[in-house]
Amino acid sequence: MPVLMPSADVPTIDISPLFGGDPNEKTRVAQEINKACRGSGFFYASGHGIDVQLLQDVVNEFHRTMTEEEKYELAINAYNKDNPRLRNGYYMAVKGKKAVESWCYLNPSFNEDHPMIRAGAPMHEVNIWPDQRRHARFRPFCEQYYRDMFRLSKVLMSGIALALGKPEDFFDAELSEADTLSAVSLIRYPRLEDYPPVKTGPDGTKLSFEDHLDVSMITVLFQTEVQNLQVETVDGWHDLPTSGEDFLVNCGTYMGYLTNDYFPAPNHRVKFINAERLSLPFFLHAGQTSVMEPFAPEATGAKELNPPIEYGDYLQRGFHALIAKNGQT
Repeated sequence: MPVLMPSADVPTIDISPLFGGDPNEKTRVAQEINKACRGSGFFYASGHGIDVQLLQDVVNEFHRTMTEEEKYELAINAYNKDNPRLRNGYYMAVKGKKAVESWCYLNPSFNEDHPMIRAGAPMHEVNIWPDQRRHARFRPFCEQYYRDMFRLSKVLMSGIALALGKPEDFFDAELSEADTLSAVSLIRYPRLEDYPPVKTGPDGTKLSFEDHLDVSMITVLFQTEVQNLQVETVDGWHDLPTSGEDFLVNCGTYMGYLTNDYFPAPNHRVKFINAERLSLPFFLHAGQTSVMEPFAPEATGAKELNPPIEYGDYLQRGFHALIAKNGQT
């Protein structure tokens, strides 16, 4: 069962001190992160150093110039059985059934010589890309954006480590840029005159995506400034504020698993909004063979800690459960 969050407050936290060397400032930021992760489960990160205007320009250009033929050729196996990829590729809209479409890509370090690729490990794929002659700046931008977001996420994890009473480098050994299973999704929600049927929540709210927990360490999201997200709290569902400049951050289920739900994954959902908009999450993951010892940041009585588990196994189980509950995106 999801943990009901105690509040819907979503603060904006200037994370720039986490890039610096002042321990007192880092501690202050960590205290703000702790309060947010124990409150609504969400906070906006400002001072991140990412060019979000360029991000939107490139992603909008990509979605507007992709042909239907290109989309199908690059579609994941759920839409195109000739493509064996399950993660990297195009996630197609289905006329009359599904309007949202997206592009997902994985670690640029995953090439044919990567040990996990050679071993055929699950969830490891060499990225395919659109024709670079037609989409000249897309792949170079995406590969650099991946690296920038991974490094930003590691900085955020240093603040989360301090917020959990750990050294700021506590997660570093598990977050190798060469091996991370992290992923970027470039999601487009269109505006349509004849919109496909939408789902309805138990409270009557029309939904684009039903309630769910992110399967990640953390999720770092930039989206168009159109209000759509809601978080479930002890007082019911509440709207999350928007930002045109900052990244929305929340813990995924692995942080709940690791911390005995001290930092739980907030249950959230996407309201149906018939408006052209982007949702661009970076899902931070450890590597396939990473194993961390779960711990309790505070006294938990008789509750037992979760057993250690290889991160790749945890992630694969989580993906299967998410698709079984909410369907293929």
